[in-house]
Amino acid sequence: MMKRLSSSQSARASLVVASLAFVAQVLAQTDPLPSWNEGPAKDAILGFVEATTTQGSPHFVPPAERIATFDQDGTLWVEHPLYTQVMYCLDRVPAVVKAKPELAAVEPFKTVLSAIGRRWRTCRWTTSSRSLTRR
Repeated sequence: MMKRLSSSQSARASLVVASLAFVAQVLAQTDPLPSWNEGPAKDAILGFVEATTTQGSPHFVPPAERIATFDQDGTLWVEHPLYTQVMYCLDRVPAVVKAKPELAAVEPFKTVLSAIGRRWRTCRWTTSSRSLTRR
């Protein structure tokens, strides 16, 4: 005669089975970037990682000397002088206000169009001097 499992035993058994299925799926995954489309960008990243992590490669970098910076979604972002998205938004304000002039008196549009806003919109990061410059 077969013994019935209690509801807590049944729940634990289900959790164990689900965990094992998840671990098996993770271990079976061979593509290090499964969510990326095949193409030159993916190939370049995988090639760079392989070249810099394979001992004997002319581009090998010892683990102690490796540095990586990732933001929010795992990508490398341009952050200086401001995030690219912020620069885009600041650059778009004059066009948006031109299309809807009533926004010129409304914050944050008013500040962006002011002298302070104009100074921020004209700042750019130059890699040669590593400083802020005006356009």
